[in-house]
Amino acid sequence: MTVTTENSIRALLSNTEEVILGELSLIKHSLEKLFESDEARIPKEESFNYLLKIVEVSERIRAAKYPRQKSDIYYSEYRPFFSGIKAKYSDSLARDTFKEIEAHEKYMDGFRELIIALGIMLAAFEEEIDRVHQYGTLYTGMVGLSELLEEYLLYFPQDLIEYLKNITLAFLNDSSLKPDKANQNESVFSYLVGLKNTARAVLWQIEENRIRSEKARLIDSHSNQIFTREMQIQKNKPAMDWLKSELEQIEIIRKAKGWKL
Repeated sequence: MTVTTENSIRALLSNTEEVILGELSLIKHSLEKLFESDEARIPKEESFNYLLKIVEVSERIRAAKYPRQKSDIYYSEYRPFFSGIKAKYSDSLARDTFKEIEAHEKYMDGFRELIIALGIMLAAFEEEIDRVHQYGTLYTGMVGLSELLEEYLLYFPQDLIEYLKNITLAFLNDSSLKPDKANQNESVFSYLVGLKNTARAVLWQIEENRIRSEKARLIDSHSNQIFTREMQIQKNKPAMDWLKSELEQIEIIRKAKGWKL
């Protein structure tokens, strides 16, 4: 297996801190908007304490050594904290108020599953002798990737999707992972066939997501055009009403004067 593929996986895993801190920063920004809204009516001191908690969690994540530790801090310290905010203000705030923050949380749920799937794949690169175990581990990791994409692909940013696409393509194009029934034992051959088929399924999932996203953008764009036209019609309505009135007055005068047009 290529060193490039291994390094790509390691690079993504080493980016865990940046991803978590980036999402916490966006969540903090969303909470700031929420706290400042007239709808919330949350005391300033209480709002400050909530935001300070996110800063404290961020610093603890920064200090943690391993990706899994950073993820565990996020889930053990931030998630219960935000659940408490939602429970406390569920009666006074509309359900849609928290949607933006919940989308960030969905991304983090997917990223956590991704860390696990890629960690399984990475373990396979350290297996040098037992090919059955090595390819079985790779296959397990690829299945994990496919399963998590079913639920979380919608929440992943485009740069991460491209990253996963390239890693998957690397597995498909790796000549050392080519199934060869004549020269491989049954277990090795079976795992490699499963790995290749699952990798193709991952690429299909990514492509389907791209197509759905493009269709959604086209629909939104068309809806926005209709909305813009309707807004322009409404905006011009007073002028059109005035013009219609003027034309009616001119028509009355024309008939009275006997003018011919």
